[in-house]
Amino acid sequence: MTWLPLLGTLLGAVIALGSAVLVERRRERREDRAERRKVKREAYARYLAAHAEARMHLRVLSVAADLTDTERGYRAFTAHAGCYAARYELAVLAPQSVLSLARDFDRCARDLRDLVIAQVQPQGGEQMREYLDAMRLVQEAMRADLGADEDGLR
Repeated sequence: MTWLPLLGTLLGAVIALGSAVLVERRRERREDRAERRKVKREAYARYLAAHAEARMHLRVLSVAADLTDTERGYRAFTAHAGCYAARYELAVLAPQSVLSLARDFDRCARDLRDLVIAQVQPQGGEQMREYLDAMRLVQEAMRADLGADEDGLR
């Protein structure tokens, strides 16, 4: 009996098994990247939505004349409280390029909250421009992290 056909069969099996394992690993990596991108996209959306909701509540509070100082302060802190959970979620998922801008954005949001508590109108002021600039920068960093401008979020 010759060993050549047996050796050829064995080599073919090793090559087939190796390529199947390689293809499976590549598929798993691709699925993992897609899942990570999806989780980040959802976290970024929650973060921006929490800030949008807080901004809307603060805007309403800034024009409400019938509130006591204590009630205005309580409502302003409550309106901004929803932003904290989303920020902590970012701390786990987002790269440093997004986190540093998110910290700046959160600081600007807290400044606006404090202006509303002090009954100062922030709409046309320097703080509002700083807030809007910080929001734009964090949105751009999030889009860049997701690759949204490259190919429509793949």
